[in-house]
Amino acid sequence: MTINNINSIAPPNLKKGDCIEIVACAKFISVKDVADAISIIEDNGFVAKVNPQNFNKHNVFAGTIDQRIEILQYALDDDETKAIFFARGGYGTIQIIDGLDFDYFSKNPKWLVGFSDITIILSHVKSYYNIQAIHGPMPFNFSATDTDSVINLFSLLQGNYKALECPLFKLNKLGSCKGKLFGGNLSILYSLIGTKDIDGIKNSILFLEDVDEYLYHLERMIYTMDRSGILKSLKGLVIGQMTAILDNKDSFGKTSYQLIYDIVKKYDYPVCFNFPIGHSSQNQPVITGKEVELNVTTASSSITYLS
Repeated sequence: MTINNINSIAPPNLKKGDCIEIVACAKFISVKDVADAISIIEDNGFVAKVNPQNFNKHNVFAGTIDQRIEILQYALDDDETKAIFFARGGYGTIQIIDGLDFDYFSKNPKWLVGFSDITIILSHVKSYYNIQAIHGPMPFNFSATDTDSVINLFSLLQGNYKALECPLFKLNKLGSCKGKLFGGNLSILYSLIGTKDIDGIKNSILFLEDVDEYLYHLERMIYTMDRSGILKSLKGLVIGQMTAILDNKDSFGKTSYQLIYDIVKKYDYPVCFNFPIGHSSQNQPVITGKEVELNVTTASSSITYLS
């Protein structure tokens, strides 16, 4: 039995007046970087909390490894904090994941929100503890994220689940399936192959996004996922935004979407492309570990929450 055959755990919904803590565990941030997010949190009726230690800077990181572990550990264990918004991605989360103690969090879960480099934490809490989390906008990106995505984030936190939809894309594979969402940044998930952090990927509806990768490396990662048996095990596949993808002087000859399609077309499950998830102005929040239905039709693609 895989973890996706067991009902996942949803942290408690937020209520107005609850505390949302912003935590930097990867690249460094400044006070200015999170000012808009603090205002948005407060405008939505919540209390924003930021430990001054989050503004530490050690090379490109938001403090040393030990400092970042200490700050996030405090937020995970703090009963006053009802949700954690990870400030930004970049790189550095893998440096601290094994230094964190999730024991108290696993018994008293709270919503964790982030994407990109934060994919490792979202994957970890799902694969180890079967706890849902939110892949969605982060404070550093709030000002560049469309209003609808931010509104939907606060709606999800309060237990209001809105179906997400995107237009037909020419490479889509039509069909319908039900399963638990799992996914995030392709590069991060690829780096986790062979670890327990990726156990939640089996029998899932997988969603992927990425940024600033060369086409040949995208294909290498997708081929590796295929050869490891991951792609064969899926119930469905959602491809989000592949942003600022790079090519060499001698053209690779395919787009990011085309190369993915060519590898997964042999499988008998629905696949949709160009879903509004990832490093773009539209970054709709989705709940990892949540049971959903994916419908890919001749008109559109949609993700609908089932419970």
